[in-house]
Amino acid sequence: MRCFPVFLAQAAATWKIIAILIAVIVVLLLAVTHLGVILGRGPRLRGQHVTKQGAIFFLATLAIGVVALNTKVNFLVLIFGMMLSAAVLSIGLSRLAMRRLRFERIVPPGVHPGEPFTVELRATNAKRWVSSYGVVIRDDLPEGIAAERPGGVLVQLRAGETAPVFYTAVGLRRGVYPLSAVTVSTRFPFGFFHQERQRPLAGELVVYPRLGAVAASLLGRAQALTQTRHQTHSAPGQEEFRNLREYRPGDNPRWIHWKSSAKLGQPLVKEYESIASERALLLLDTRCRASGEEPLESAISFAATLARDLMRRDFSVALAAYAPDLVVTAPLKGPAGLHALLGVLARLEPNRRRGFSELIAEEGVRAEGRLLTVAVLLRTDDDAASALDALQSRQPRLLALDASSPSFREVFQLPARPSDDSTRHEWAGSP
Repeated sequence: MRCFPVFLAQAAATWKIIAILIAVIVVLLLAVTHLGVILGRGPRLRGQHVTKQGAIFFLATLAIGVVALNTKVNFLVLIFGMMLSAAVLSIGLSRLAMRRLRFERIVPPGVHPGEPFTVELRATNAKRWVSSYGVVIRDDLPEGIAAERPGGVLVQLRAGETAPVFYTAVGLRRGVYPLSAVTVSTRFPFGFFHQERQRPLAGELVVYPRLGAVAASLLGRAQALTQTRHQTHSAPGQEEFRNLREYRPGDNPRWIHWKSSAKLGQPLVKEYESIASERALLLLDTRCRASGEEPLESAISFAATLARDLMRRDFSVALAAYAPDLVVTAPLKGPAGLHALLGVLARLEPNRRRGFSELIAEEGVRAEGRLLTVAVLLRTDDDAASALDALQSRQPRLLALDASSPSFREVFQLPARPSDDSTRHEWAGSP
């Protein structure tokens, strides 16, 4: 019986040594793995890491544990157990909050550079019973799209619930930008652990060309060319049938509807409602070294602005360009047609080898009888001048513009915009 207390004393000393060794090993692992977080330096780690508050809390837990094991004070042992339980709960609940979260991104069909737009991120908690708390969603935006805070925070997302997060962004340049993923993180419940995951979420954002102002004189020239067509047009072939009415002196006998006239015993003629037949073809020269060059972007912006103004005047507009392969659109009209044409221009990339003379020689571009043809060149050299002469012989209703000439600024003006660096600085940031 005398050996039993000695055995207990030896066992207690052994367990004390083991506990101290375990605590020292844990502290060393935390210090080595998360030294950058503890000192506030270096990049933040993906996945799971300890926060500064967590590191302080764990050191305090270790200190209280060592004192409790040495003094055997019940109150300190109780405090040590509570703090250790809080650490375990922090790890488990933060991991549970990140499980089975699904996301959806909704972006506008197209935006213009420099104009703010709203992006909606929808988060769904697919867990059956457990809510998620303190979920931070950040959209991984590509270069060329800037946002002050590309995401938001969901304080509580109940089981089976879908909640939106909105943020405002701005496109810096024309183009099509792939959106690949969102980053999700949480520090629930106590902020000791930072859980972070990257979730794939494919999509794209189309940034249309910048729109400016076309001079009224140029639009007037276009209208004058269309009036020439209407003065020579007398048949109802380009008009839409509306109803029948009684014959009046001076009506064209070819408009008489003989079947209805014979049935009612009096001559009836077909009444037509005039419809707009204005058609325009935009020929865009894209021969340059790289996208982003000033003449090319000015020409693209001019084509987009002119298409908008012509469609407002009830024109149907087609586009032909190398982008870098040949693209010839069907005649487009109305708001839907304008968005489709702007989408084509947003995706346009230059062609280094094929110029304007090759463009007008393509089969899909050689169609006769165009009402209005607008040629936008990046520069007027000998090759382009001879191509314009050949085009003029086939399509006399031709307007030609050189985007690199000083006179181009007299017919087309773009609004001033801040530089990419200043815009990026204004919108840079993270939640």
